[in-house]
Amino acid sequence: MQEEFDNLEEFSREDTENALPLGWLILFIGLIVFGIYYVYAYTPAFTGWTQEKQLEQSMQDMPK
Repeated sequence: MQEEFDNLEEFSREDTENALPLGWLILFIGLIVFGIYYVYAYTPAFTGWTQEKQLEQSMQDMPK
């Protein structure tokens, strides 16, 4: 005796049949690219930038 839900070949989810909208795909890829840039730009191990260096430089650049 085989029941209806045992036929896995016919099983299909309707909510996964549609492709992601192009705008959402562009936004998703853009956020990944921005995240990679952000981590690179603001990680001192990669760039050597620190707040302390920035403060010292701005203090030196101030007119006396």
